[in-house]
Amino acid sequence: MSTKRVVSAAAVATGLAISALTLNPGFANSAPMDPPPCPNCHGGGGGGGGGGNPGGPGGAPGAGSQNPRAPETPATTEPPATHNTPPPGTQSSEPPATHSTAPPGTQSTQPSAQTTPPGAHTTAPPGPGTRQALNPPSTQPPHPPYVPPRGDIARGSAQIGGPVDLTVGFSVPGRGAPPPPPPRGHGWNDGPPPGHPPPNWEGPPPPGGWDGPPPPGGWNRPWAGPPRDVVYAQRDFGPFAYNTFTVIPVFNWQYGGWGYWFFGVWVPLY
Repeated sequence: MSTKRVVSAAAVATGLAISALTLNPGFANSAPMDPPPCPNCHGGGGGGGGGGNPGGPGGAPGAGSQNPRAPETPATTEPPATHNTPPPGTQSSEPPATHSTAPPGTQSTQPSAQTTPPGAHTTAPPGPGTRQALNPPSTQPPHPPYVPPRGDIARGSAQIGGPVDLTVGFSVPGRGAPPPPPPRGHGWNDGPPPGHPPPNWEGPPPPGGWDGPPPPGGWNRPWAGPPRDVVYAQRDFGPFAYNTFTVIPVFNWQYGGWGYWFFGVWVPLY
């Protein structure tokens, strides 16, 4: 009997040692499901069964507080609401007007498009104060071409002094010339008396002579700029040189439109 007790005590001691090794955190994490080292060993009484299965109900006291499966808890626990809960704002991010708001004017313009015939407003007679569209003819009736009026004096003579190289003639006050511009007004020539007739002049001088008071339109100044003749003036109506003197085009709609004053005579520009 003493020998059997010694053997049972040794078996119990061996089971406790194995249980202690099994409950070590390092070994429990590395091999939590390994079977006991001696599955066919039987201990004496109820103590042997407890030593073979440390995690069972018959294990040693205090063995249940160190659960070898505790490290597996994070692996078996899923993140909360990973697959069941949508991201914040997923269900409320639809445009509010996708299903309930129609494009503006879609339904309101249909009745007018169907009920208003084309040209309903254009065919109605014009009311008071309505301006009708002008419909000019595509062609004009036969008429003579427009010719700017020319001076009634073709060239200077012994009776009326003036230039002799003009292609448009000239006029003098009292014979077709417009009223001269006032002194120092637009178109007035404020040059000094020349003392002699200009080139291409024939006939008597203006009233008062070549050294007297200024004639109608004033005394023309000598030209001091780059060459510029009547062709340029007919484009931009700027001053130009005529017979070495400066002339200034002015507009007078009652007397042939554009023209200039040259030593007391009126010369059309065209």
